[in-house]
Amino acid sequence: MRLELHCHTYYSKGSKIPWESLSSPKDVIKTAKRKGLDGIAITDHRTTKAWKEAKQEAKKQGLLFIPGVELDTKDGHLIALGINESIENRLSLMETIDIIHSQGGIVVAPHPYDIKGEGIKNGIKYVDVVEVFNSLNLDKFSNYIALKRAKLFGKPMCAGSDAHSLEMIANSVNIIKGHNADSVLKNLKKGNTSFVCRYAQAEDVVNWVRGRMKMSYTDILRYVDENYWGMKAALSKIMLNRFVNSDNPAWITLAKFSLGISCIYGAFKVLTY
Repeated sequence: MRLELHCHTYYSKGSKIPWESLSSPKDVIKTAKRKGLDGIAITDHRTTKAWKEAKQEAKKQGLLFIPGVELDTKDGHLIALGINESIENRLSLMETIDIIHSQGGIVVAPHPYDIKGEGIKNGIKYVDVVEVFNSLNLDKFSNYIALKRAKLFGKPMCAGSDAHSLEMIANSVNIIKGHNADSVLKNLKKGNTSFVCRYAQAEDVVNWVRGRMKMSYTDILRYVDENYWGMKAALSKIMLNRFVNSDNPAWITLAKFSLGISCIYGAFKVLTY
């Protein structure tokens, strides 16, 4: 089976920019079907609100639906797959792992060494599966470290698109034998998985960020007014308006330049592990 194991719907929310993902559960499922997937796990940040709609649409489309969630622990992000109810956030790593296992789920470490520091790093020694390729780890070296450390700890591996828009779905596809969620997750946990991956395209990332900012526009302005002042506030508002109201290809060029900088930073991070 060809599976997407890490993607988000518009139920995933942020803090400074509230809208993290732009797509409904229904549209995510339809896109997964159109892109030739056999199954999908919805892994929204901190919530399981998408499950009902996603499960109903998956049944219509003939796709396998795997219930999941991306949790915030005190030590970093964890993905729970195959659980049956929501799990509290901000617990310790080991508490969270125990609860996932008590529900019969498996524990995946997403982007464990990402440059934003949201992963659990060497906490991967306690999980069931390590995400060694994340399509949004555009510095590339974060994935390199994850792969090397997963091999060091002898952990099964998977890949995740970390899709926050429809264009990003199926950037990373896991190929796992199975006929239902239980058999798929059993083989995933055993390491009987291969994957076909690519990084998110710069244009897709720019369009995603622009969409987020358009939908979060008033919230961003409020944040600027509350935290900035004078010239800094004025420039922030000017840049915000120019970005959300322009599809100039220069923004994509700027994004590629920024990605180049992140690659240099990622290379430096390799030296610290």
